[in-house]
Order: sequence, then C-alpha cells, then structure tokens
Amino acid sequence: MLRAHAEEVRSQGLAKVPEELLDAIAAHASSLRRAIRTAAEKGSVHQRLRERELEVMRRVLADLLERRLAKVVGAALEGRVPENALLFELQLYQELRTALDSYRDLMLQAVEDLDLRGCTYRRGQALLVFMEDHPAVTDEEGRRRGPFRRGSIASLPPVTALLALDAGKARRIPPPRRPE
Repeated sequence: MLRAHAEEVRSQGLAKVPEELLDAIAAHASSLRRAIRTAAEKGSVHQRLRERELEVMRRVLADLLERRLAKVVGAALEGRVPENALLFELQLYQELRTALDSYRDLMLQAVEDLDLRGCTYRRGQALLVFMEDHPAVTDEEGRRRGPFRRGSIASLPPVTALLALDAGKARRIPPPRRPE
C-alpha cells in the first residue's frame, strides 16, 4: 500500500492500482483486527502495535483516496476519462460528468437569456441532483418544475424535494456554506 501511495503522489494522473492490492489490504486489515480481538493480554505492546498499524493503514488509504478523488474530479472538469481508474472511480466520474454537463447546459441557457435568476440557490429550498429522469411536477407554491433529466441539479421547495427523494430519483446536495 505504501508503494501505491508513493506512486500516486508522484503521478500526474491516476497511478495503476493492482486489483490484488485491494484484496491484500482488506485481508491484512482483517488479520490485524482478529489479532487485536484475540490478544491474550489486553493493552500489551503487541496489541497496541497492531492498533497503531491499523491506524496508519487508515491514514495512508484515506490520503491515497483523497489524491485519487482530486484527480477524478479534475478529469471530469476537463472532460477526459481518467486512465487507471478503479470501477467505483469510473462510476463517480460518470456521475460528475452528467452533473457538470447539466450545469453547463443551464449556464449556457442563462448566458443566452442573460438571466441567472433561475440558477440561484434560495435559502429554505432543498438542492437535489437527479439520479434518474423525473417528470415535471407542480410544487407547493403552484409552479411547474421540470421535467428533470438524469444529472440535473434543482433547488426545490422541501415538500416537492421529499417526493423525489422518497421515490429514490434524487439525492440531496448539502447547501452551500457561508464564508467565514
């Protein structure tokens, strides 16, 4: 894992991660957890060393994944498919591309119309990304919303948002943070 991490640090794009490494990490972590649980002496040096090794593994893996995430996001923004991506990273890339394409379409329309009012996030609204196509709805304010394409991002009144969330057609996006 340390070699894979070092290679990821050096690499401009995603470094190749051998499939067997994923299995090896899981197996070693499982072995360490088992050794910790079954240790004859609780609090022994050996048990603390194993616990520390697990913590180091978590930190290295977290850093490795954060670096890879940044590269996947960068590739999505540039519109290029990342080489050496793992399956879950390719799925993330595709979801990001869909959302970014939808956002860019919205921005192009706003530029064409010279009207950004439809693009703003309003407090009290739920910000959603649609995971599937969803038909148009009339919200609690009486306005027609949609239809929504897969990857569309919308700011909707709470009750309308709950309908899409409960149907499993959308995911909530946390509201933007205020600058401190």
